[in-house]
Amino acid sequence: MYKKTFLKAFTIIGITLILVVGFGVHYSHAESADPPWQMFRHDLRHTGVSPFKGAQTNNLKWKFAVEKRITSSPAIGADKTVYFGSVDGKLYAVSHEGKLVWAYQTGGEVTSSPAIGLDGTIYVGSRDKKLYAIKPDGTLKWTFQTEGEIYSSPTIGKNNYIYFGSADGILYATDAEGKQKWSFKNKIYSSISSSPAIGPDGSIYFLISKGIVFALDANGKFKWSVRIGSNIYQSFSSPAVGEDGVVYAGSENGIFYAINPDGTIKWRVNTGKSVQSSPALGSDGTLYFGSYNKEIYAINSNCTLKWKFKTNGWIESSPAVDSEGTTYIGSTDGNLYAIDTKGELKWSYQAGGWIESSPLIGSDGTIYFGSNDNHLYAIGN
Repeated sequence: MYKKTFLKAFTIIGITLILVVGFGVHYSHAESADPPWQMFRHDLRHTGVSPFKGAQTNNLKWKFAVEKRITSSPAIGADKTVYFGSVDGKLYAVSHEGKLVWAYQTGGEVTSSPAIGLDGTIYVGSRDKKLYAIKPDGTLKWTFQTEGEIYSSPTIGKNNYIYFGSADGILYATDAEGKQKWSFKNKIYSSISSSPAIGPDGSIYFLISKGIVFALDANGKFKWSVRIGSNIYQSFSSPAVGEDGVVYAGSENGIFYAINPDGTIKWRVNTGKSVQSSPALGSDGTLYFGSYNKEIYAINSNCTLKWKFKTNGWIESSPAVDSEGTTYIGSTDGNLYAIDTKGELKWSYQAGGWIESSPLIGSDGTIYFGSNDNHLYAIGN
């Protein structure tokens, strides 16, 4: 009797251990899945390029209303939850079916675009001068206080550090627990609105509002800087970095620049009007960006024009490029445009207000973007 009871208990314990270990491995795998669009401009180099095929039609799947305009660009998690900020001061989590999951109220406008950690934590800046880390359930994990408003969209490095700028003129690096690892203050004391891009060697690139691109090494030490702006108006474009270390950025003086890894100018393209749109960088080296002259450009890596497309409004939105080379970008004429590889219009969708938010491409091809009409849109087949 004692032997049978012991064997029965041992068997139950064994089955329980198998179930626990099995489910533990499955859960860990699910948590480590890569988000389809993790951060502003998709990835560390800020290429703005998705491995997925985007929507082929302008079919509206749904739109989600908030209290004020949306200039923040969305990010999407591994579970297809869409995260974005609004001028109403909230960070929103919305399901891929367009239903509210939760909303977190910050103390200021949220024009920063969120970034998603591999553990599901969402990081976003606010004009209340804080960087927020929000758990996947919508509760606060921690905040990091700066001395200036945060327009900059955070970038999450391979080391799980969070990099972001502030209007106090400092680029910060914190760990996933909110502890500062290092900081870099530009001596011009100019606001940092751009989102930092990280090159293949770990170097960090960002643009300050007075039109200067800075390069730091992986430890936050100064490498070089180069002026690309006129120092009259503010620059908000964020740089992209090629696999060869060439840095690309636009400026408020209307010129789009290619900068060599040593900080020297490689080439430039003059659009005649401010370039606040951040570039997308295709796998073939094509650069895509918009200008205040109302045109969308595709520039070959050798500085020749591939195509350009005219809209009816100036462009602050930054392009997203799908796996087939289709470019998706918004304009202040209220349209989201889908443009093929030859520069021809595939389709457009008319929102109810300016589109300053930059679109993203979901794993199912859905295009998500915000508008000044206080709505987040989902366009898909």
